[in-house]
Amino acid sequence: MKKTLITLCLLALSANVSANETHNQDMQQVESKMEQLVTVTEASDFFITIDEEASFESIEYTGFIIDMFSEIYITKHQAEERNLEQAQQFHIYGETDLEVVSQRIAAQIDQDNPTFFSIDLYRDYHGTSGQFTYVAKVVEYK
Repeated sequence: MKKTLITLCLLALSANVSANETHNQDMQQVESKMEQLVTVTEASDFFITIDEEASFESIEYTGFIIDMFSEIYITKHQAEERNLEQAQQFHIYGETDLEVVSQRIAAQIDQDNPTFFSIDLYRDYHGTSGQFTYVAKVVEYK
């Protein structure tokens, strides 16, 4: 009985050790493969909305940013006339307060410090809440 018990314990112990060795080998393979991974970043334009009855309308931006950044704020049309190259762009989504949109744009412009920038502003009226939702597309130029 004791011999059988000792044999079973040794068998279980050896199975555990071999399983750990296999796990360690698998982990080494995974780590070596992970070192080969490369991060790829791609900029693309897209906007996802769940509101099936969304009716976004373009509106003219007249916030404090125009005065605050008057030397570098231009319209999209002026950028095309000057043949400016687009450096990058960012979007502000889902805000219901135009003042918050302006503050977020100003913070990003302060951080990025572009040569020029333009703002495309859109709003959507939500009949259930009675509020407008604003979406801003800010394009920075070189």
